[in-house]
Parts: sequence; structure tokens; C-alpha cells
Amino acid sequence: MTHVLDTIVIGGSAGGFIALRELLTLLPGDMPATVLAVLHGSGDERSIAHRLLQPYCAMPIRLAEDGMPIRRGEVVLAPADRHMLMGAGHVHLRRGPRENNFRPAIDPLFRSAAVQRGSRAAGVVLSGLLDDGAAGLRAMAQTGAKALVQSPDDADYEEMPKSALRAVPNAERHDLPGLAERLVHYAGSPVAPPVAPPDEVRIELMIASLEKQDMETVEKLGTLSPFNCPDCNGVLWEIEDGDLRRYRCHTGHAYGEASLSEAQEAALERSLYDTLRAHKGRAELLRRMAKTASARSEAARLMDRARGCEEDAALVEDVLRRQRRVPA
Repeated sequence: MTHVLDTIVIGGSAGGFIALRELLTLLPGDMPATVLAVLHGSGDERSIAHRLLQPYCAMPIRLAEDGMPIRRGEVVLAPADRHMLMGAGHVHLRRGPRENNFRPAIDPLFRSAAVQRGSRAAGVVLSGLLDDGAAGLRAMAQTGAKALVQSPDDADYEEMPKSALRAVPNAERHDLPGLAERLVHYAGSPVAPPVAPPDEVRIELMIASLEKQDMETVEKLGTLSPFNCPDCNGVLWEIEDGDLRRYRCHTGHAYGEASLSEAQEAALERSLYDTLRAHKGRAELLRRMAKTASARSEAARLMDRARGCEEDAALVEDVLRRQRRVPA
């Protein structure tokens, strides 16, 4: 049986929409492969992305629907708030746990391509921040798929391409015209028979599909870490994935190191604002109680406590002002 490359999966984040637009402009309308893409962004952006991209693409572009058939010569975009996964011949949409702070995330789509297509697929990581797509591209490479990355020098944001190249050092790196040229070359070309994916890749795909999320399953993937999940506060398990160090909790939330750092910082900021609100609310209540206190000594004591809360609030405000966080 002859196997041909018939599937292209693409992921992008910051700068990824423009990169995908330019890439699609360079692909022919008779492309003998299906193109599935995940872009990070707001729900509003994702709901109209297919309409914004269609004028630049010779292939029809569709927003994914659960159960829709996968057809060659079409581009399928992930909708808001659902992981897009490949089945044997159709698309699955699942509201599984966030991965790398996103849903849809790139890693689940890439893992599904590794499991369902193997060497018949090509994975492409475009411009973006942090590290989504790196673990998924590594899973694809393990099953014989082509691994391609937008050259960091060509990307508006180089972090995601650099993370992908650390995960798959031998991945091809090209500017956007070079990526388009390679994809046109690969699409429809003969490939080696698919390689069975590692069990760990199948397990993580099942977690994204909401098919398997018990504690014993996650514990098989790694070892206990000293960190808690920023999303649900559960314990995180550390996964050694080649040169990648990743994390998953029992609920299924998953992070690369850069994504975990970003999520921790966001959680810390939320905690600081909660603390600030509590101190200010406490100070105001104590002042009101002081005004109605029956004894002067009691009023003085309450006012002293209120001033202490205000001083603590000022300290928290100072910490917030000194934060160097740059949101992704």
C-alpha cells in the first residue's frame, strides 16, 4: 500500500494570523492535502477568521464543526474554546482542559495528527509567544511526520518557533515563501509507512479528548513536582519529553515551562489584587465601626487597626507597581 502526505497541521499565536494569511496566499487551490490550523486569539477573532482569510486563499476555508468530514483541498480553522482534534476521517471538537494556557491549543491538534496520520502529516509552527506547539511537533516527528518551523528571524514573535526548534532540532526552518514551497512539494508525495505513536502521546491525546483523566493515568506520564497548577491548584506532574520539561495536573491542564511561568505570574497577580481588595475592604469596615463605637478607647483601637490595613494595602500596591510582567 502506497502512503502519501495528505495532511498539514499549522499552529500560530502572536503574529500567527498574518503569517498564516501570507502562507495560504502561496498555496494552490488544488492542494492534494487537508490543512487544519489553530490560531490563538479571542473568541471573536476566531469566529470570523475564516472569512477574513478566505480572500487570500485559493482553497475553501471552513470553521470546524464537530464531526465534519476531513476533505483534501480544504482549510479548516479551530473555533473558539474547543480543542480541534483529528479523528480517522473527521474532526472532533472537545472542551478539554486548557493546554499552555489556551483552548484551542496547538499541541492537541498536533498530537492527533501524530496518532491518526503519522508520516502522512506535516506540522508547521508559525510566529508566537511562549511554547505551545513544541511538544506536539515533537510527537509528530516521533511518528515520521514532517516538522517545519517558521524561521525565528522571519517571525514577528520568535519565542514559539524557537521553542519548537529546541523540541525538534532537525525540523526544517524556512521563511514563509520557503514553507509554502516545501508544503507544496510534500503534499501528495509518497511517504514511509506511519510509525506507531508512543503510548504517552496517545494518553495525552485522550486527556484532551476528555476520554481519560484519572490520577493513575497522569502519574504514568511523569514524576511529582513541587508546583501546583495555576488553573485548578492541583499538584503538577513533571514530564521529561526529550529536551522538553513539561507539566500536567490530574485535571489535565498542561504547560510547557514558559507557559507555566506565564500562568504562575498571572495567578500571582490575581492573588495580589484579591489581597489588596481584602485589605481595603477591611480598612473601610473598621472605620465605619469606629464611628459608631460606644467608647472612645474602642473607636481609637478600631481606627488603629484600620490604619494598619491601609498600610498593608499600600505595600501590596507597591508590589503591583514594581511587577515587570509583560502579558503574552
